[in-house]
Amino acid sequence: MDRKFLVSALMTIGLSSLAVNANAAGSFGTNLIANPGAELGPGSPTGGAVASVPDWSPTGNFTVVQYLASSAFPTLTDPGPANRGNNFFAGGDSNAFSSAEQQLDITFASNAVNGTGALFSLSGWLGGFASQGDNAVLQAHFLNGVGADLGMASIGPVTNVDRANATGLQFREATGEIPIGTETVHFTLNMSRLAGSYNDGYADNLSFVLSPVPEPETYAMFMAGLGLMGFLARRRKQKEATSD
Repeated sequence: MDRKFLVSALMTIGLSSLAVNANAAGSFGTNLIANPGAELGPGSPTGGAVASVPDWSPTGNFTVVQYLASSAFPTLTDPGPANRGNNFFAGGDSNAFSSAEQQLDITFASNAVNGTGALFSLSGWLGGFASQGDNAVLQAHFLNGVGADLGMASIGPVTNVDRANATGLQFREATGEIPIGTETVHFTLNMSRLAGSYNDGYADNLSFVLSPVPEPETYAMFMAGLGLMGFLARRRKQKEATSD
């Protein structure tokens, strides 16, 4: 069975189980990245200015740009998220590398992380400019209580080949299980310039969602349900073959 499908299905089960367990609600099932779409604060109307990036700690000329900016930045009609808002993250002018970071406390999920487990989905829209290879990479480092790195997940880069040399952003996602002992998730959005003078690594609509792994009984019911679905599908095919 495809692991990505299984993780996605388990997250769905975990979220549905929260409806009957108010104490477990916490912040499961919601996007835990602050200012995930660069919408807090005004974006640069030209792309050249270094705009403020609330909730992120930027380095270099990392900035926020409006979709209606002048020049050849992504527009509201270029490939990208349907609900893209007004702004997107960009690497900025005159620097080969820039980044922005933020840290998330997930101790609310400790019982799940250190018990039956907690699943994550890390996603976002990443891209660049035309045929240039400038790109964005989003990383999530899982840290324990003393800051030791327990593992990492990342999405990107989206290359110019992936984009067919067209300006725009594409969706990327990574899923998995939070390492036992994780108390903090450290996000880093890295922008790299490979051509030109402007760092055209772009990103928008970043997301990090947690879901508790279902209790063994719920998991067993889920697997049994998948088995029944497979059995019924095979019976249906056999019946169709016989009728032919």
